[in-house]
Amino acid sequence: MAKAVSTLVNVLESYRGRDRMIRTLCYSCQLLGGVLTQKHGEKQQCGKSLLLVASQLSHCRTVLRLFDDLSMLAYSLQYGLGKKEKDCLIRWISVLGNIIDQLYYPCEHLAWAADAGILHIKSDKWWTASTALWGLSLMVGIIR
Repeated sequence: MAKAVSTLVNVLESYRGRDRMIRTLCYSCQLLGGVLTQKHGEKQQCGKSLLLVASQLSHCRTVLRLFDDLSMLAYSLQYGLGKKEKDCLIRWISVLGNIIDQLYYPCEHLAWAADAGILHIKSDKWWTASTALWGLSLMVGIIR
């Protein structure tokens, strides 16, 4: 038991570990909450509660990503135009992925700031843009 707790503590002490844990809990709550809301009676209320938890965990991940800009910029600058990459196609696909990732963060930040009432703009188009960029990033990663 102590080893399991120690392992969990080690996971939660790193940013990536914490993000993975929050993401896993978020998606689990979404799945279970979605299933339970299809039921009737008190299980339906439990499902709604799980969906609320999932929403808060998702919001938590969005707020934590506010601090990812500098590490992503440092990675992109370090990679540059990928001159160390042997395959030219992989190099340009990677550069394109880095550009897409660099654009994703400001779009998500603007959407978050609009939803939080910090900026007086509509968040819908910024959420759509960030989701589209996220999808493009996934596709580029798969192609690479």
